[in-house]
Amino acid sequence: MRICLLTNQELDTVPFPADDWPCDPRPFLPDAEWVLATLTDKASAPIELEPLIQSGEFDLFFNLCDGAADQDDMPGIEVIEMLERYGVPFTGATSNYYEPTRMQMKEACARAGIASPAGIHARTIADVARAADELRFPLFVKHYSSYASVDLTPESKVETAAELMMQAGRIMQKHGGALIEEYIDGIECTVLVVENANDASAPLAYTPIQYRFPEGEAFKHEDLKWVDYDGLSSFPVIDENLAARLRDESARFFTALGGAGFGRCDIRVDKRGTPFMLEINPNCGVFYPPTDP
Repeated sequence: MRICLLTNQELDTVPFPADDWPCDPRPFLPDAEWVLATLTDKASAPIELEPLIQSGEFDLFFNLCDGAADQDDMPGIEVIEMLERYGVPFTGATSNYYEPTRMQMKEACARAGIASPAGIHARTIADVARAADELRFPLFVKHYSSYASVDLTPESKVETAAELMMQAGRIMQKHGGALIEEYIDGIECTVLVVENANDASAPLAYTPIQYRFPEGEAFKHEDLKWVDYDGLSSFPVIDENLAARLRDESARFFTALGGAGFGRCDIRVDKRGTPFMLEINPNCGVFYPPTDP
């Protein structure tokens, strides 16, 4: 099999940059014939990709491009749209599943009977004031289409209207909008879900993982995820009933969103044992170093 690997990383660079890690699937399929295609950014990626598709040389395109809509330097959905335009086989998310909005996720949860935190997509100060009036504190403020814990800090959890205004203003000024949700006090879990090639209505949900936070931390923020993560660890969910529920709800959520390829569901479980679906991450990060939590 001849596979074209689509990524924004120069995987064959020696030495590899010290501040990054190679997300490289090639060692897992050593018998395949791989061709590396490093796509530069959103604007140039379709131009770089189209000749590779037109060559007809590849049996499969292995797509690891995962740039969000506001990341101009990282190719994302435009890669998928080009692959779909030509109807060639590729791995990962389809364009209609690639970056669902948080409101679309909440609607999918409602259709599937899955709990999700009450929230408001704030674009104006009036929206923030409405969140303070209608939602229950503590609240959590994040990017309206959050990814990679971008711009989350320990102060993203707010207890008062004044703190809410400060954090929402910070996120809105930088990103043009903020998602304000009721904070779920409890544990945090994650479930990897993959498409079932034999039955699209029954995706495969893997063993749920629970995070163990360092002392003084209760949720993943940007520094804890990417910088000071030595104290962060994870382990399989011990409670069998909870694990089964997390797998079931994650699989149903994936299906409700028209999931394709794979995705990671992030979930908070409150002190009564009720899971609240936070989000799904299509084309989530994979091939992390074994030393990472």
